[in-house]
Amino acid sequence: MNLLKRSLSVLAVSGFVAIGGISAATAQEATPAAGLSTDPSLCTIAPTTVEALQALYGTPAAAGAGEANSLAESGTPEVDVLPTGTPADETVTAEITAAIQRQFACNNSGNLLASLAGISEHFITTEIGNAVFDEDLVAALEASPVALPAEQQVVLLGVRDVTVYDDGRVGALIDYTIPGNPEGINGQETDLFIFVNVDGVWLLDDSFENLEGTYGPDATPTA
Repeated sequence: MNLLKRSLSVLAVSGFVAIGGISAATAQEATPAAGLSTDPSLCTIAPTTVEALQALYGTPAAAGAGEANSLAESGTPEVDVLPTGTPADETVTAEITAAIQRQFACNNSGNLLASLAGISEHFITTEIGNAVFDEDLVAALEASPVALPAEQQVVLLGVRDVTVYDDGRVGALIDYTIPGNPEGINGQETDLFIFVNVDGVWLLDDSFENLEGTYGPDATPTA
């Protein structure tokens, strides 16, 4: 399940770690790959604002219509074959890896507005939709961030196959684990994150989830 969406799931907005929703008793330990820290201190992007998010729509949704009107209800499509392109060079690979670490760090920091600042307008409108007007979501966004305890933080295990697509966007397979989460293979999940460069900053523009069965480190080879 997509990380950003799961962080909002506690608010009934499709899918990232539910805030405070995992107990230490169910947490599973995992070790991040070398150089792939997702410590909350790495969440350095300036947070967006509720007003900026709502300005994408211009007109408030009807009272109580946030979740019902959300385009996110359509869900994230699955992908069987990865998009093709050119392998990224070392510079782009390092930039994308840093952007992924930043997104995980912002999730672990509990700073939803910073997490949302790291994604594109396209992602917001297609994955969150009019739910930006939902009273519960607005209250959570405006609350003071509370970092997840270390034993509950999402752990980034790998960034692989960084690829530049024909449209200029860049995709990467990411392997990660979430304490207490039963999904994935052996507790590990694999998603495809696709980034777009906006004014020199790589923003998450699209994602495809549940790829561990085909593209994960422990995937069963196909004939």
